[in-house]
Amino acid sequence: MPQFADRFLHHRTQLSRKASLGRVFNVTRESWRLDDDPSVTPPRAELMVSDHTASEAADLARELAEAYSRHGFHKPSSSWWGADATHFHRFVVHAGPRRRNAATVVMVSGLLGIATLLVTRRRGPSSHAPKAARRHQP
Repeated sequence: MPQFADRFLHHRTQLSRKASLGRVFNVTRESWRLDDDPSVTPPRAELMVSDHTASEAADLARELAEAYSRHGFHKPSSSWWGADATHFHRFVVHAGPRRRNAATVVMVSGLLGIATLLVTRRRGPSSHAPKAARRHQP
């Protein structure tokens, strides 16, 4: 691995590596200019692919890195990297949000709406009526 890559690869990623329940994985490209100091300059992050299995995401990260003339794999950070004449790119595979089924979201929203309607009807007439309406006429 070239020495110039060390300072970028040892920089801690800002992405969460915690696994999600849905086990959906994404690939994010973190990019710096070669003259940047990664301890001072945060990377420019760009989501490259999303909603893939871990194996697919790892293969895509490798293919993206191999598109550069200088590329490799950094075992300690588990990241593929690629560099050109002006930029250094690190491809991070990380867990993404769980996929949400649109039909499930619509169904849950509908059930919550019905439950809200039933609760408000059970309460009966509002006790916030104006004072004049609450007075009894003799």
